[in-house]
Amino acid sequence: MPRLLLFAAILGVAVVIYALIDCVMSRKHEVRSISKTAWFVTILILPLIGAGMWFLFGRPRSQGPSGPRRPAPRTPTAPDDDPAFLQNLETQRRQQAREQERRRREQQQKDREAKARENEKDKPAKGDEHDGNDDAGSGSAGAHRP
Repeated sequence: MPRLLLFAAILGVAVVIYALIDCVMSRKHEVRSISKTAWFVTILILPLIGAGMWFLFGRPRSQGPSGPRRPAPRTPTAPDDDPAFLQNLETQRRQQAREQERRRREQQQKDREAKARENEKDKPAKGDEHDGNDDAGSGSAGAHRP
């Protein structure tokens, strides 16, 4: 029986030491429930209960299966490696192309309107001379015809 108590005491001390080391090694912002310092004090004051509470309520949650952790996803280091930057660049390029197309169409419309005005100025001058002669000739001839 004394050997069993000695084994239980050593196991208890090992669990408390492991909980303290785990608490100290964890990142401050990842600790759950209460602050990291409060967990450390709780484990010291209530050794086995505090250690058990640490493992249940305070320890940071694991990020997937146990074992070697995966490295964090690689973030782009240069702008041309960043998908968001490239998408923004493509959007800007498309907007510029649309703006150039709109300006080109506006210029074409202005050119057409200017040509139409020039044609209108030319036509009435020629048409007035022609219409005046026709009206005079047809008017006198039309009045005498039965």
